[in-house]
Amino acid sequence: MNIRIAIVGPKDSVEKIKTVTKGFPEATFDAFIYEKHSELDAILKENGHRYDQWYFSGILNYSYVIENQLIDKDRAIYPKLYGSSFLETLLEAQVKDRKIYKHFSVDVVKSEEMDNVLHFSNLSNLTFYNSQWKGYQNISDLVEFHKEQYESGRTEIAITSIREICTALQKKGIPAYRATPSYLAIRFSLELLIERAQTNRYKNAQMAIIGFRGEFNTREKDDLHYSFKLKNKELDLKRTLLHFTEKVNGSFMQLGDGLFFIFTTRGELGPVREKDLFIIKEDVKLQNNIDLSISIGYGETALQAEHHVRYGFNQSQADESIIVVENDHSIVVKGPDEVNFSYRPVQLGEAWMNKLNNVSPVVVSKIEAYTQQYGKLEFSSQDVARWVQCTERNGRRIVSEMQKAGIIELCGEMQLGSRGRPRKLYRFITA
Repeated sequence: MNIRIAIVGPKDSVEKIKTVTKGFPEATFDAFIYEKHSELDAILKENGHRYDQWYFSGILNYSYVIENQLIDKDRAIYPKLYGSSFLETLLEAQVKDRKIYKHFSVDVVKSEEMDNVLHFSNLSNLTFYNSQWKGYQNISDLVEFHKEQYESGRTEIAITSIREICTALQKKGIPAYRATPSYLAIRFSLELLIERAQTNRYKNAQMAIIGFRGEFNTREKDDLHYSFKLKNKELDLKRTLLHFTEKVNGSFMQLGDGLFFIFTTRGELGPVREKDLFIIKEDVKLQNNIDLSISIGYGETALQAEHHVRYGFNQSQADESIIVVENDHSIVVKGPDEVNFSYRPVQLGEAWMNKLNNVSPVVVSKIEAYTQQYGKLEFSSQDVARWVQCTERNGRRIVSEMQKAGIIELCGEMQLGSRGRPRKLYRFITA
């Protein structure tokens, strides 16, 4: 199953990166070219869920999307600039201008790295002035830095990694050249990005066990185990937990009086399901006066996950919190206000909205989000029914409406057994 990666940047930068991607057959790359950084908002909002990872051409567009919270850091990367890239640009400038430059200004790169590169290359007689990157809003400050160094006579040339700064300096009559990432820097960051995407998919497939321990508050202390009222409370709790088990495509098991386990995977138990757990915890308290303790254990095996669940029950916790024990044995205490899940409804456009009858854009967005979460580019109507918690008949209707609207297309069939009709497989149409 191919990993999907989006490449974002100006045309020249994207074309350079695409020449390196040919060495990664395990991934599919799509390019998003822009002219102004303001276009990044629409690109991320419309396509954020469609790709495993996002590869930005440089520190500027990367900083823009991170600072504006358009994407999480664990889904984005940019190729780092090393001291050797600046020396290559310096050599290019000297050849082009037919002049030896010994004093220059740089930005973004670490001073220690520049010192090491110059020393290693026996070029310690060169002098450089450096300004560190402080964020997207730092562009004007960097322009002034290079300008001040040049006008004061300290430098003969400016070398920057940012196209906007290079253009601004050239307009001011300052000799400026742009340093770009090397082939190895691009390749290394792509390898890191693909490895991260594979890790995330593996992580979603990890075993997860949700443990519930109920304390039945009853006045009938002398006849606790044989109280019909108590048994009815337990049945109500089991009914609630069975409904939740269906939502997470899990397996339900009762281990004793008031102790229940649900077996599922990490991918099924996302933030939205964690929010449901807090609702269950509150509802059973209000309706049946049951104090419900919840512990979630993750592990590479069912045995490890169960051990983590029981370990979580032994930890002290607040009344409203949920204990999560991770695969590395770390413990996370989650409160109801800390679990948030948000997604943006798909912007379908007026033409598609007129064709899409009786299907909410929110439903389309959920389906697209689930395909991204599980790395499942091809899906069936049965998958849709499971994701949106509806009947298979309704799932077929939703798929049919989406296909008519041109949102998805038929891409194949899958035969599960020797009998019966094969399942039709669909995929989202990408622009």
